[in-house]
Amino acid sequence: MNFKKIIDYYNQCNIDYRILWRINRNLSIHYGFHDKKHKKHDDAVINMNRVLARMAKIKSNDRILDAGCGIGGSSIWLAKKFGSEVVGINISKDQLETAKKSAKNMEVGNLTQFLGKNFADTKFPRNSFDVVWGLESICYAENKKDFLSEARRILKNKGRIIVADGFIKKSLTDEEEGKMNNWLDGWAVPNLAGVNEFKKYLEELGFNNIEFKDITKNVMPSSARLYMASIFGYPIGKLLEWAGIRTKIQTKNIISAYYQHITLKRGLWLYGIFYAEK
Repeated sequence: MNFKKIIDYYNQCNIDYRILWRINRNLSIHYGFHDKKHKKHDDAVINMNRVLARMAKIKSNDRILDAGCGIGGSSIWLAKKFGSEVVGINISKDQLETAKKSAKNMEVGNLTQFLGKNFADTKFPRNSFDVVWGLESICYAENKKDFLSEARRILKNKGRIIVADGFIKKSLTDEEEGKMNNWLDGWAVPNLAGVNEFKKYLEELGFNNIEFKDITKNVMPSSARLYMASIFGYPIGKLLEWAGIRTKIQTKNIISAYYQHITLKRGLWLYGIFYAEK
């Protein structure tokens, strides 16, 4: 992983997430899961945790690794909802500090830990966790199999892994690849795995009971929200960049918000959830 590029992106674009994604309220930087009962943005963001927890069969006595925990939203929710012990890992010191403060404020500091670690090389002992949880973070791994191999190593026997993320849907033309790169590069994402590719990695590493669920329709409202924000935000953002008030990274963030929706609607990628057991 290009740690510096990822850290710079999140540090510089934190203000955009605070304004558009209301992360000070929901502590989350992901698409969320929209359905008939959860149509509002904040509700959908929290609902994604609920959906993944149900699929991963989370229990109160589980020890959970939140791989790429962001500012701690999922870790805190899991600790509060189930009373589970949750260890969040991240490469961003600023995000880890935010997560620690939020966990203390939400009175789950005793159930959570937030550590600076690479999820593809955690240095945790073997058989340390019941669940490995990756919510829109595993896309940052250069080699997804490296992450999955490490996840299997640190999972206990019969442990579970749950990953929600974007996946390449089909072979791309040069034009389509250019549009995808306009999105991925602006968000510091090196690549997306294909669904069959990711499933093959799981199988090769010996995971069992592999399940995949396409939830593209459930993230489409958030994708559209980002798209609309990019339409209105780009001219202002570009002017502020020229004035030296905003950075190129922040402008590319707006461009990415545009292209993630264009490419999703064209079927170049999909959003899905993988579940598997060791």
